[in-house]
Formats: sequence, C-alpha cells, structure tokens
Amino acid sequence: MSSPPAPARATTQRLLLVLDFDGLLLNSYELLRLSFEEFGLDVGDETRFRNRRKFLKYVGGGKEWLVNLASIALPRKKQLRHSLTRNYRDSGRIFAEFVPLLNDCIASPCIHTGIVSRNYTVQPGATIRQVLVNSQVNESELDFVIPLPVGSRKHDVLEGMRATRYSGSVFAGDEVGDYQAARECGYTVVMAGYGFDTRQRLERRAEVPPELIFDTPAALATRLRELVLPYL
Repeated sequence: MSSPPAPARATTQRLLLVLDFDGLLLNSYELLRLSFEEFGLDVGDETRFRNRRKFLKYVGGGKEWLVNLASIALPRKKQLRHSLTRNYRDSGRIFAEFVPLLNDCIASPCIHTGIVSRNYTVQPGATIRQVLVNSQVNESELDFVIPLPVGSRKHDVLEGMRATRYSGSVFAGDEVGDYQAARECGYTVVMAGYGFDTRQRLERRAEVPPELIFDTPAALATRLRELVLPYL
C-alpha cells in the first residue's frame, strides 16, 4: 500500500490579528442599560453614554452619575455584575458583519486571531467566548481570548504578543487608549467610530487620521478583510 502524500508545507508568513470586543465587535450599550435598569439605575441615552470618561460609563454620567453612585453599595455591585454577565451570555451577539470575517480568519493557518479586551462581567473570558458562540463564530478554534484585569495596561499585552515570527500585526479597537497602545507597539491600526469613543473624540484626543476611522461595522469589516486578504 502506498504511503499518503506528505502535507503541503505551511507558509511561515503569519499575521497577528488582535481585536477589541466591547464597542468594536459588540454594541454593549443595550446590555448595560438593561442590567442597570434591573437595579433602578440609569445610564442615560446612548449618545451621552458614549462621550463619558471610562469611570462614568459603567455608573451613568452627567446628571445620572451621583444618583447611581449613591445607590450602588458593595453587595449591589456584585449583583449588578452577575446581572450583566447573564445578559451578555443570554443575549449578547457581535455585529453580523464581523461573523464571516472572523470565521475566515480563524480557518486560515496563516492568521493568528484573537481578542484582547477589558470586559466587566464575571469570568470575562467565558463571557466573551459565549457571545461568540451565540453569534455563530467558530469560537473553539479561536487562537486566544485575553481578558484584561481592571488596572492592567493593554499596551503591555500588545507589546508582548508582537513577536518576530509574525510578518505583520493588525489591531482593531474603538477607544483613544486602544489607538495609542497599538501604535506605540507597531501594529497596523484601524478604529471604530461607532464604539465607546466617537470619531470626533478619536481625532481630537488621539489624533487618529480620519482614514483610519470607520463609522459602521460593515465599513470596518470590509477594511479588515482587505488587510488580511493576503493571508487567507
């Protein structure tokens, strides 16, 4: 009996593709709003929510935040996180435009694909993976999910991941800090103007070039596909 043919030698050219989660792949506002409402708390309307600083985003902002801070005692904070976790895992879906792109990248042996994100649910890694399963993403073959603890720097993780075996590295995010960290670490960066930081804030606070900001998930997914196409 003849031996089976040897497998084709895989290319050594590999792309590192790192994606943020909340704001970029997922519209978190509705999940946060529903969770806060269960405790009689108000995060305000979506436009104002997106323009608050990080501290205010998760306790409401502007006229809401003093009321919310006074209302959230430590036991209720724990209950709220569990409520948020349940809502994410039961109802969370990523934007449909990213699903075929993610599955194609996951299937490619030349693309190392995963998520690095700060998520405020209980066991955020499991939450992110469940949302991907809900969205019909081939989560079991995803290369990595790295949830960032509160207070950690995304810069340090991105810097550590950018190894010499990659011929290129691409990062997609939605906040000022995302852009600054990825640029400092040498990634090709694209940004969502529909996420937690608006196009105006990204341009003003981080001096993100307008052509790197995409105002819809469809536009950003299209640009990402162009960047990864040589590796598919």
